[in-house]
Amino acid sequence: MTANRPRRAVWSIRWIVACAAVVLTTLIVLGVTAVMESRTRNVLAREIESRLMLQARNLALTSSGAIVTDYPELTLAPLARVMQASQPELALVVVLDRLGNIQGHPDVRLLGTPFVPPPGLTAVPTTAPQGPHETITGNAQILVASAPILNVHGELLGTALVGLSRAYVDQAMGQIRRQQYLILGAFLLAGAALSFALMSILLRPIGALRAGIERIGRGDLSTPLRLADRTEFGLLAEEVNGMAVALRQAQTEMVERERLAREMELAQQIQRSILPSGQTVAGEFVVHGGHWAAAEVGGDYYDVIPQPDGSIALAVADVSGKGLAGCLITAMIFSLLRALRSFHHSPAELLAVLDERLGETLQRGSFVTMFYGELDSKSGRLVYSSAGHNPTLVYRGATRRVEWHRSKGIPLGAIRGGAIRRTLEDSAVDLGPGDVLIQFTDGINETTDPSGKEQFGFERMEKIVSEAAPSGAREIVGRLHDAVAKWRGDALPMDDETMLVVSREGAARAGRGDSSRGGTVLGLGEALQRLDAARKQGTSIQLPASLDSLVAIREWLDRSGALRGLSSNGADMLDLVLYEVCANVVEHGYGKDAARTFELWWLPSSEPAGGPAPRGSFLVRDQGRPFRPDRTKDTDYEDPLVRKRGRGFGLDIIHKTMSGVAYHPETKLGNITVLDWDPSKLEQRDEARHG
Repeated sequence: MTANRPRRAVWSIRWIVACAAVVLTTLIVLGVTAVMESRTRNVLAREIESRLMLQARNLALTSSGAIVTDYPELTLAPLARVMQASQPELALVVVLDRLGNIQGHPDVRLLGTPFVPPPGLTAVPTTAPQGPHETITGNAQILVASAPILNVHGELLGTALVGLSRAYVDQAMGQIRRQQYLILGAFLLAGAALSFALMSILLRPIGALRAGIERIGRGDLSTPLRLADRTEFGLLAEEVNGMAVALRQAQTEMVERERLAREMELAQQIQRSILPSGQTVAGEFVVHGGHWAAAEVGGDYYDVIPQPDGSIALAVADVSGKGLAGCLITAMIFSLLRALRSFHHSPAELLAVLDERLGETLQRGSFVTMFYGELDSKSGRLVYSSAGHNPTLVYRGATRRVEWHRSKGIPLGAIRGGAIRRTLEDSAVDLGPGDVLIQFTDGINETTDPSGKEQFGFERMEKIVSEAAPSGAREIVGRLHDAVAKWRGDALPMDDETMLVVSREGAARAGRGDSSRGGTVLGLGEALQRLDAARKQGTSIQLPASLDSLVAIREWLDRSGALRGLSSNGADMLDLVLYEVCANVVEHGYGKDAARTFELWWLPSSEPAGGPAPRGSFLVRDQGRPFRPDRTKDTDYEDPLVRKRGRGFGLDIIHKTMSGVAYHPETKLGNITVLDWDPSKLEQRDEARHG
């Protein structure tokens, strides 16, 4: 994919940095030149002004003796003419007497006439030294220096004026500027060339670094980046090579992790396949279990095996250690148990044979604790044997007491050579109506609190089992698992947790579905048929597992036609019932996890209705945690405590409104709730109540 990606234009950093260095060098040279030119102009101007003033002083000194003679012009006129001839840049050479008349001038025609200064002369700011009565003035064409002519007594005899043409000054300035520009150009070219060459050489390793990184981007991690450079680029090249090596190692590790993850996934599938799915019902007995691995897979195992004669074989095992090794051993136990069970009707004898077979493969130090028993569903007698496993908890429904049945057997594989046969024995326990038997692994009772100081223990198990036993095997498993998880807190489980519950619940409660009080028991097969028919002929809505989403039920009922012909009170009652059913799924099944969803279906009945409103069935299908939506007896509304409680009447509303309610947990399609709806019966109840 990377190789086919269009390549965008890239500016070379070597050229960018080199050009930036040239531009920066040029700016620096130009800046320095501008400053130097300004200083040179100032120095040159000061020098010219000082020379001009010096000439004016020399002229004044020379004229001091001639100006007091009777004919000063005879001396001063030739002097002015010689000065101007020898210095063509002088635009003005004049000697004035004290009255301002010209006594010396290159043009003899102006001798004796009043001096008319050039127009627009103004004082020129200068740093050249000036004496008393000395001035420097000028305009755009001329620069004039004036010096007084004094006698030996310091008396003013006249003034000497020397003027310099501005064109001469500009010419001198231009000549100096051209020289500076030539020097600037030479230095600039040399500096730019040197900067470009230096930056290009210093940044040359970038090309090699770029090529190496591009190779890594294309997946070539085996070709090292070779760069003989002692600057930071060399260190960067070494880091890039180290990164390529690390990436190559990471690729290898990733492939290995993917392989291990795939193997772990297969192990999870194997473990799921050998554990029972859902509950098992035999006569008045309901058998339900649960397994929660501490790692991806666990070393705990339980099994429920229905026998042809109606009895049930029960097994719970705990392998020393957990994870993949424990999972493999549980798979061995599963296979051996299925293969050897029919040949040994004594639980103790079967465990002894398992010890012999496992001893051939288990490593020294590995062992398995195991409980195995066979339950006669007709008489309620359980014959069992335990190889070093946890004691068996038995709750007596008649007395509401808890019993613990312990054994002296040693674990499978703990001691080789058949020593286990001297410790194993068959025991029996009779389970009457309402009795519950629980077998579990030590991951339950040995779970510690977050501090790690106190275990969950047997006493807490007794209390929870005593409270949940009247509600059946499924409720015991759920309550006990929740209590252990709450006791552990946010800490990770340290061991696998497994439990197996056998409950003698009676024929009505052991049916395949939980039905409404006074209604017809709806079997699982018929419930699945109705769900299939609803998918083909009915209408549905998919709801997120949040209470806020349940407000959409009323609008869906209007669209589906289920409210057609119903009174306002009947529509409100039907909406309330469906809300209560779905709220139970949201709260108890999904724990208000809005990321998950469930389905609500409406299947109109093909039979004619007894009134204008249609009959039919509502079905709820969810994949949440199973729960028991029934009660063993009606709520006594005459009880003041019940009225004071003010809540918990949803199940009564559901059962009193619907003509039939059936709940089938953990089917191959999930948990299925079937609600039979007959609006004519609701109207009869309303008439009876108002009559």
